[in-house]
Amino acid sequence: MTPELHVPGSGHLPAHGPVQRPLRLIHFVADDSQAIQPAVVKLVRSAENVPQVKAMLVLDQAFNNGRRRDIEGTLFKQMESWSTIGRTYEFYRLCRHYQPDAVFIHSEHNTAWCRYASLQAGTARVIHINEQLRKQIPYSIDLNQFSKADEVPLDLRIPGIIMPSGFTDQFHLQLIRALACLREKRLSPRVFLTGPGTRKAQEAAQQLGYALGLDKQLRITSHCGNLPFLLMHHQLCVIGNPDKNPILVAQAMAAGCATLGITPARTPSLIRHGNDGILFTSDSPELLAEKLENLLQNSSYAQQLARQARVRAQENFSLPHMHKAYTDMYLAVTGT
Repeated sequence: MTPELHVPGSGHLPAHGPVQRPLRLIHFVADDSQAIQPAVVKLVRSAENVPQVKAMLVLDQAFNNGRRRDIEGTLFKQMESWSTIGRTYEFYRLCRHYQPDAVFIHSEHNTAWCRYASLQAGTARVIHINEQLRKQIPYSIDLNQFSKADEVPLDLRIPGIIMPSGFTDQFHLQLIRALACLREKRLSPRVFLTGPGTRKAQEAAQQLGYALGLDKQLRITSHCGNLPFLLMHHQLCVIGNPDKNPILVAQAMAAGCATLGITPARTPSLIRHGNDGILFTSDSPELLAEKLENLLQNSSYAQQLARQARVRAQENFSLPHMHKAYTDMYLAVTGT
């Protein structure tokens, strides 16, 4: 059986010899990685400008079909099976028909069945875009959406916090409890919570806010249509599980926010602790409140983190940067 490809740090892949026809690729986005779908869509579309490459986007069944308009004009396949066995066979048949030279799996954990189906269908390269690769080639964003970030200096922004990572974990509840600790220090920043999650989880957050007397400070919504604008007008951005939300990290940095990531362990992240953001690994609301207090009260430190984050975003998180890195990877597969 052909082994899974491990990409060395140099970004060069071993080749199986030149491919005479256009290189056929599949970018598969699993249902545990919906947040990076916009970046992968742009990645697939960018392949249209590379004559040697033909790319297909494949989405897992759990994706919201209401977002189909975002991928119009893209070579696209929606998985129909819900069970692992069904999806394995469906992906196997897709690979047998399309005959990709490489399959890129964009997923946190859900890779075994997809990798197995790809290899059984004869795919030469199966590449899991794991944490190591995401650090080498970050999922990128449209920096044009943040072109006016420098026009709103940190000290002129809302002295508040935006948390766009949603309600699927418990980090938003930790933040709400930290607000109660901040109130004891006579600090009452406004907090905007948004992102994916069930209505029940949102209601739990709302109820906790009421119970702690913080309802006037909190705004909670599941959908935010103007996230770039809001990021550019808030001083602080808090992101739960930043390693699983690289797009949000890139957006917060591009917006020039002082960014704090709450993570259960010091896992690989786009945030460089103490340089362009803060990584916080405790589950203590009291300790989180201390970190937030430092950022809210120490404006020079917050501004330094925000400036360095914005520079980093402009240098490393642009769409052309991501497109070039992947194009180099594509062409390395062909042996050219």
